[in-house]
Amino acid sequence: MTRLQAAGVMLVALGLIYALLYAGWLRRTRRHPSAAVVTREHDGTPVPDGSAVVAEGIYVSTTTARSRLERVAVAGLGNRSRATLTVRRGAPEELVTIEREGELDVVIPAPRLTAVRRDRGMAGKFMGANRILVLQWRADDDAVYETGFLPRYRADLERLESALWWHTGGPDDRRVPDALLGPDDHVAPDSSSPHHEGNPTA
Repeated sequence: MTRLQAAGVMLVALGLIYALLYAGWLRRTRRHPSAAVVTREHDGTPVPDGSAVVAEGIYVSTTTARSRLERVAVAGLGNRSRATLTVRRGAPEELVTIEREGELDVVIPAPRLTAVRRDRGMAGKFMGANRILVLQWRADDDAVYETGFLPRYRADLERLESALWWHTGGPDDRRVPDALLGPDDHVAPDSSSPHHEGNPTA
């Protein structure tokens, strides 16, 4: 086999590999179409002062509730990105809004949100402590998904949880077992200790 023929074989093999990868990506985007119901184009609507809880951080990914490793590819929901999460208690149709850089916004209305918890990780990010806020929500076809957000500051994690407890039934309903918590990980905010805004989680 000449050098030119070998190069041709390599190009054909690479083409087949990319074709298989593309086919796999298409299958993933078609696997969970109902998840796209929470996505929309960013409209630039400003958040009224004092009416919301806002936190900067990282959008980790959206997965199925059955598996933290099964990313949802539709509408870029499996793509990690910088983001800002806003909780608007007075706006049930936009209770949670996650504005993602370079991606569609994620908007979870109050009727869709089913649970909120902390976790050590999910597809896209794993940590040594419970630092990721996981929002569990239900699509129109009753499929259940989980969306992860990693706040930049630990105190922001507590603020977001506090803003959502009223809707999901209280902290005791979603308490992480004590065996999984580190010395600094408390699901419920402790009013007896001050929050330190200067300790980033990521």
